[in-house]
Amino acid sequence: MDKEKHIKIVAWLYIVHSGLLVLSAIGVLFSLTLTGLFSGELAGIVIAPIVVALIMVLLALPGLLAGKGLLEGKGWARVLAMVLGALNLFSFPFGTALCVYTFWVLWGQDADPVFEPGYGSYH
Repeated sequence: MDKEKHIKIVAWLYIVHSGLLVLSAIGVLFSLTLTGLFSGELAGIVIAPIVVALIMVLLALPGLLAGKGLLEGKGWARVLAMVLGALNLFSFPFGTALCVYTFWVLWGQDADPVFEPGYGSYH
């Protein structure tokens, strides 16, 4: 498998990983809101799920941006993906695997040409 395909796989892994976080945020929003409705404590409990869901979505945005940028061959996305990979290192086992795969694919000189302007059909 060539380097381009591995980069696309990393990109989609970040998009899926972040997409699952967004779906979790939606689940938190609905479940905590329903809990507030059934408990009768609507005033204080409705704000908390909105804040939690917004924080989760904000945490998902860098992964979505990194994935989209990698698919477009942007150099900044390579750096962002490696930073996110390092942050995922301690999220065992899936985050650790994502970190190792990200660094294996994006680190090194063999990935450099892929992110240069005018490289093949990748851009």
